[in-house]
Amino acid sequence: MRTLHHHAQIVTDLSSLNSRIAALANSFKEFEPRNAADDALITLMLQQAAALVPAAEALLTIAYDPTPVEPEAP
Repeated sequence: MRTLHHHAQIVTDLSSLNSRIAALANSFKEFEPRNAADDALITLMLQQAAALVPAAEALLTIAYDPTPVEPEAP
């Protein structure tokens, strides 16, 4: 399975993102309030996260259809 490392890395990255979001939540609650820059970056994060769902769903529609290999010239 050539794709396993991709799946593993995505799961690792998502776990890391969840941890960072939890750390941000804790920072906003315990240390300092959100500011305009935080709000803008959170909005950007939401936009990028929303784009991940259709991209992942599109993976379910890809049919296996390898590109033919051109014969080597003599």
